[in-house]
Amino acid sequence: MTTSKSLPQSPLVDKPYYIADTGHFGIKIKVCFSDAAFQEAVKDSKITAKHTALDIGLAESHFIQQEGTQFAMLGIVFNWEDMAKLDALERMGIIYHEVSHTTTHVFEYVGETNIGDESRSYLGEHIFKQVFAIYATEDESRENSRKRNRTTLDKTSEKVLGQILQMAEHNNGGLRQDSVSKPKSVPRRTKNSDRGAESKTSARIRRAG
Repeated sequence: MTTSKSLPQSPLVDKPYYIADTGHFGIKIKVCFSDAAFQEAVKDSKITAKHTALDIGLAESHFIQQEGTQFAMLGIVFNWEDMAKLDALERMGIIYHEVSHTTTHVFEYVGETNIGDESRSYLGEHIFKQVFAIYATEDESRENSRKRNRTTLDKTSEKVLGQILQMAEHNNGGLRQDSVSKPKSVPRRTKNSDRGAESKTSARIRRAG
C-alpha cells in the first residue's frame, strides 16, 4: 500500500478508502464503499461541515468545498452490498456513470470551463481504469475474507463435533456399535461458482494508509 502525499498519516494505520489520481491535474479522488469510509475521507480532507453518503441509491459522486477555506474533496461512494446484487454489466455501467460525474467535478475544481471533448475523454478513461480496478480489488478482498470466515467456521464446527463425540465416549465407556461414528470431515458450504471473469488492468491501485 502506498500513502498519498496529499494525505499525511501514519503508514501503520490503514484507511478504509482508496485513492485514484487525475494525472497532471494533481487532484486525488477518494473511493469509498460505505458511508463510514466516506466520513473518514471527509475528515481527512479537513472538512468540518456535515456530509453523508448513500442516503439513497447505489452510488454517488461528491465534490465538496469547505466554505471559507481552501479545503475540498472529490469522492466516489459505492454501496458494495447492494451493488453485489447486480450483474457485472450493470455494475460496470454504474461505475462509468459516477466516473463521468467525477470527471466533470475535476474540471469544476480547477475552474476549467472550456473543456475539449478529447481532454474530457482522456481524463474520463484515466479515472475509469483506476476506479474499475479499485472496485475489483475491493470485491476480491471481500471474497477472500468470506473464504477465511468459512474456513474458520468449518474448523470450529469440526472441533466442537470432536469434543461432543469425546464426551459421549467418556460418558458411555466407549462408543457402542450402533453409535454415530465421527465423519471424516465436516461438509463445507457450497462454493458460489456464479462469478464473472475478473478483468485485468494495468491501472495502479493505491489504498490510503
